[in-house]
Amino acid sequence: MKTIKLFLSYISLGLLMMFFSCTEEDQFYPSIESIPCEQTDVVADPNIISDFQCQANVELEGVEAVLNPDESGINTSRFVGEYKDPAAPWDALIVDYGSAIDLSTYNTFKIKVKAPVAGTLIAKLEGGNSPAKELNVNITNISGWVEYSFDFSDQFNKDHTKLVLFFNAGVDTDGSDVYYIDDLKWVTTADPCAGVAPNLNVVNDFDCQKNQEVPEVELTANPAKSDLNNSKFVGKYVDEVGAWDAVIIEYGTSIDLSTNNVFKIKVWAPVAGTLKAKLEGGTSAGIEKDAAVIKTEQWVEYSYDFSDQAMEDHTKIVLFFNAGVETDGKQVYYIDDLKFAELSDVCNGVTPDRSIINDFNCQQNTTIPGFLSTSIVENPKVGEGNPSDMVLEVTDDGTQAYDALIFESSQAFDLSTKNYFKIKVLAERAVPLLVKLEGGTTPAKEVFAAIDVVGEWAEYTVDFTDQAASDHTKLVLFFNGGQSDGTPTDKYYIDDLRFAAFDPCDGVATNMNIVNDFECQQNYEITCCVTTEIVENPKSSGANTSSKVLKVLDNGTEAYDALVFDRGGVIDLSTKNTLKIKILSTRAVPLLTKLEGGTSPAKEIFADITVVDKWTEYTVDFSSEAGANHKKLVLFFNGGQSDGTAEDIYYIDDIKWE
Repeated sequence: MKTIKLFLSYISLGLLMMFFSCTEEDQFYPSIESIPCEQTDVVADPNIISDFQCQANVELEGVEAVLNPDESGINTSRFVGEYKDPAAPWDALIVDYGSAIDLSTYNTFKIKVKAPVAGTLIAKLEGGNSPAKELNVNITNISGWVEYSFDFSDQFNKDHTKLVLFFNAGVDTDGSDVYYIDDLKWVTTADPCAGVAPNLNVVNDFDCQKNQEVPEVELTANPAKSDLNNSKFVGKYVDEVGAWDAVIIEYGTSIDLSTNNVFKIKVWAPVAGTLKAKLEGGTSAGIEKDAAVIKTEQWVEYSYDFSDQAMEDHTKIVLFFNAGVETDGKQVYYIDDLKFAELSDVCNGVTPDRSIINDFNCQQNTTIPGFLSTSIVENPKVGEGNPSDMVLEVTDDGTQAYDALIFESSQAFDLSTKNYFKIKVLAERAVPLLVKLEGGTTPAKEVFAAIDVVGEWAEYTVDFTDQAASDHTKLVLFFNGGQSDGTPTDKYYIDDLRFAAFDPCDGVATNMNIVNDFECQQNYEITCCVTTEIVENPKSSGANTSSKVLKVLDNGTEAYDALVFDRGGVIDLSTKNTLKIKILSTRAVPLLTKLEGGTSPAKEIFADITVVDKWTEYTVDFSSEAGANHKKLVLFFNGGQSDGTAEDIYYIDDIKWE
């Protein structure tokens, strides 16, 4: 604490002011009859950073205690702090505690400000071992004192040693802007759950519905907010060493499964594997169900249908993360919104799409009149190749060259525009596939394809463009067509049989070095915050002849409204760390590019959009981040400025790493 130093400064100020009589300053600052604090028994309140009077508990470098220039409204204090904002856009007032700030209870930061100009005020927590956290407010009132609040309650268990304040953040100034500040302090955060009635169908959401204790799970801030999970708090679970370490939620009484019997949980997983949910305890036999964790480092909701347990007696929910796999005890999972929901028909309200022959879920638009043994079963290999829950299992007599699987429609297939047949197949062996269209008055048409992927889902395409005017009503599949070298019980799994229009991206391999080209390589998801739309290239020439580009509608009156591209995982910057982006702009403006979202501190670099009304490729060097951990690319058009319109338009394309 630097209290003594500040008190001495106040005394010196008081003595100095006593030398003035009827000077020009007296017209603005009446004679001081007391020093900022005349009390001798002040007990320091560690939650007050400084009130520039009796509670000056942390030294504020670059801030001078002065007479309040406007003793009115919400601030009638005699003394306040004067801070002159330097010229650079990211100059900051740093409150350095020198040790971890105690945010366990007092975790909303408040500050009173009398500002000379409108702009953005950013409050940032940093230092220590936790990732930095920043919040911002817009300063619009420059006529008097305004109090601003920054809710850092999700940092209650984090390690930060500094509070950093950026006045008029991101804006170059002439260094003459003077801010008056006062009553910098930490207060308790208002309880957002006050008055919220318990919903006992929610096991625990780590916010307002904490109806059951979840042992071994620590309350923490959401590390990766998204559209699926925007909660402030979640649970953190470190999977212990061993194959069957579990989270056991003990109700102590029978769980009511009479109506709400589908268990749901949102999970951010570090690795792929099996997430097993088990009901046990009570008088009924335990029952367990599995979900395949495919997507990692992003929030995914998993559901377990326990409707067959509606009348059973269970008292525990047991969760096995990465079930059956020996782990090193270092894998961190985040969980949220554990609840029981009512079983519903997901196909209610789904409009039939006649271009889909059958997906064995909601679009079963054809009948299967027999011949081969088939049954709709759970997908034996859920993954990126086919995330569907249900698929068709086909048992084919591989000793018969032309035993057929027939799909029959009540009306002719419309092949006028959608005339490419697509099918997903999971096969045990590489075999020929004969695809045939028949029925109606048009002569039958046969095309051979080759099933060449074994043990994984693969999608195959058959060109029927010459059948655009046909009136076929049947699709016939011959597995291992024309061959008899199989067994009587060859197994095939098929899904998503459909007719589609020509797709120029069909067969294009994913290249994760391309952020987004708004055509075949849309590898990063746009998650926030400005309005965007993929449109026809308005000026296909020069540096960009692509047919599709992204139209960005930016609010030019907001200095930091952002366009966020989320990788869904860590961006590999080890070798390719130069960002390239093509831009068609109507104005020359600054472009702020930012990497964030991982465990590394965010990195910001300004560039300049210098060419108007012409596609131009710009380059930003992020080589300093080669070893960093980032997950999001953020673009701020006219970054740090507010001199545009509410609907500034930019076109962008071919965002990539080189």
